[in-house]
Amino acid sequence: MKKNYNAIDIMKFISAFLVIIVHTYPFYTSIPTFGFITSNIVGRVVIPFFFLAAGYFFQKGNPSKERFKKYTFKLLRLYIVWSVLYIPLGIHLLNGFMEMTPVLWAAGSFLALVNFGTYFHLWYMAALIFAIVFCYYYLRKFSMKSLVIVGFILFCFGCLETYYGLIPNGTFLDALNIYLMIFFTTRNGLFFGILFVSLGMAVAKYDLASKVKYSHISLLSLVFFIALCVEAFSIKSLGWAIDYNFYIMVVPFSYCWFVTLLKTNVTLKLDYAALREYSVIIYFSHGIFLELIPILLGTQYGYLFDSGVFRLFSVLIPTLLVSYLIKHKIPLLQ
Repeated sequence: MKKNYNAIDIMKFISAFLVIIVHTYPFYTSIPTFGFITSNIVGRVVIPFFFLAAGYFFQKGNPSKERFKKYTFKLLRLYIVWSVLYIPLGIHLLNGFMEMTPVLWAAGSFLALVNFGTYFHLWYMAALIFAIVFCYYYLRKFSMKSLVIVGFILFCFGCLETYYGLIPNGTFLDALNIYLMIFFTTRNGLFFGILFVSLGMAVAKYDLASKVKYSHISLLSLVFFIALCVEAFSIKSLGWAIDYNFYIMVVPFSYCWFVTLLKTNVTLKLDYAALREYSVIIYFSHGIFLELIPILLGTQYGYLFDSGVFRLFSVLIPTLLVSYLIKHKIPLLQ
């Protein structure tokens, strides 16, 4: 019997909307606690899920050299095309923060492409490409188990961004500050992507989903999500974080949740392939309107974008319209 991945496709589609919520933070002003939960807890499990899914489906069938080349070429093509498209908006965004000389533009453009993209949400693609390449070549020499361990150690270093307030003054903190001054964040393929991609690959390689009961893994998902909420609110109340990109509890939760979805049999009559395709397009295209809508509103109506609900729907609605257009008319962007 063919494996049913419908729950994964539905979650990918939902996750694309969660990304928009993270980036428009619609509830922060009106309902701060709910805003924190949606944007800095629920929204923060989306990218680990995407990484896990990418690693899982890349590993299925023990990927060959040809499959690796084909997969990475597709990722690179998408990343380069969307990066070029976002260059004008990225320039506009940066101009709002700092004065940029030609030398800084050249250096910044290179750094953006290899680290966080020409617009901030494109970091995911740069990170995914790096993580897939790293994991593929690592596994040619070493074991899957050691890869996951290496990924977790790197992830723990990345967590210093979230647990920044715990780091004592000294040489290590000075070195971290220099790193953050150059790269802005530890959220990248090295410190974030490798762990979750390798976890997804491990789930596929060892068929880990078949070795647990649905009731047990779904219960563990709930327990770890509650633990994640406790961790997030503790960090918030103690004021430790520079940003909320990393949580320790997101690791066991993401793993258990992904396995739960693998074991969930969904039989609804939906076009799952379309949901999967739309999730990618929505993720890529929504950033256009994050930058474009305030520009179009101008100084006279710019205050409207300060409203969380308006900000959400002013980005969401045109994103859906453009996503439909891209899916049916512009194959280059998908």
